[in-house]
Amino acid sequence: MGDSLKDQLVALGLASPEDKKRAAKKGGRKRGSGKRASAGKGGRNRRVHPGEMSLDAAWRARQREEKQSAEEKKRRKQEEDRQRRKINLSLQQLVEKHALNDASAELKRNFLYKGRIRSVLVTPEQMKALNAGELGLVFLRGSYFVMAPEHVEAVRAISADHVPELGGDQGDESEEEFPVPDDLMW
Repeated sequence: MGDSLKDQLVALGLASPEDKKRAAKKGGRKRGSGKRASAGKGGRNRRVHPGEMSLDAAWRARQREEKQSAEEKKRRKQEEDRQRRKINLSLQQLVEKHALNDASAELKRNFLYKGRIRSVLVTPEQMKALNAGELGLVFLRGSYFVMAPEHVEAVRAISADHVPELGGDQGDESEEEFPVPDDLMW
């Protein structure tokens, strides 16, 4: 038991002989004087094996990655918003020039758009033309606009999401047996 703690640690392989030499060069430190000699939490020096990352370094790397991903997400959202505004502006110009909505329209034309039943007010002539496919609808900022097919196709070329399909679901087998007329009033 005459061996010092340093000698015992070297013998067990928990410390290297270089550590023993370094400790001998430093000399004895007085306890309680000056700043703490240890780094990290809990006042302990933790030995990191080669190829491993310390807990503090791993935490900083994680925070850096989270910050970068948040910044990237913010940039993507800003770019999507910019694109959406650009599309809406070009659609607004088309709608202002070519919309056929009539302020005196009283008939409701119901249709399915994005999984919900929507409606637009049309005149009897527009109702017949919509049902025949001679007119189409365009969605912009919460409103639906009746437009000629060539203008609907121009809108579809810019953004297909803004054009509701009025044909309904053609794959429904029960509807083939009992067809529902397009001009049925709800």
